[in-house]
Amino acid sequence: DYLMGLEAWALRGRISVDTGERAFQGRFQWSQEADALALTVRGPLGTNVLRVSGPAEALVVESRGETLNLDEPEAQLSALVGWWLPVMSFKRWLLGLPDPDYAAQTRFGDDNLLAELDQRLWQLSFVSHQLAAGVLVPRRIDLSHESLEFRIVVDSFDPAP
Repeated sequence: DYLMGLEAWALRGRISVDTGERAFQGRFQWSQEADALALTVRGPLGTNVLRVSGPAEALVVESRGETLNLDEPEAQLSALVGWWLPVMSFKRWLLGLPDPDYAAQTRFGDDNLLAELDQRLWQLSFVSHQLAAGVLVPRRIDLSHESLEFRIVVDSFDPAP
C-alpha cells in the first residue's frame, strides 16, 4: 500500500478538543520525515503555540516559553497535556491507517477504506476522505478516549514536502 510506505509527508488542518470540562479549537501543521515529526498547534488568533519535534525517542516540546526534552515521549507528553496521547501512532492514524506496532480492531466501509479503528484505548472514526495529490487520505477524523473527544479536519495533504 502506497501510504504504508510513505516516508515523508505534510498536512495542515483544524482540530477541536473537548475534554469534558473544557474545549479548545485550533489549527495544526504536521510534517513527517521517516521517524521524525514536526507538529505545530496554534490556538485561536494564532495564540497558545505548541511545537513538538524530533524523532520518536527524543521529542522536543516548546510551549509557553519553555522547552522540554522528552526521552519517554508518549508518557511525558501525556502527563504534560493531562490526558493519554499516543502521539507516535498519529503518524499512521492521520493517513487513515492502523499503527502496525499495536493490536487493532478495524472496520472497513463499502469503499474498502478504513471506517473505524479501535487501538491503544482510542476509538477513531474516519468520517470522510479526500483525494489529495492523487492519494485518498482522511478529510475528517473523530477520535475519542474516555471523556476526551477530538475532531481533526485535514485541509491540505502533501505526500512529499
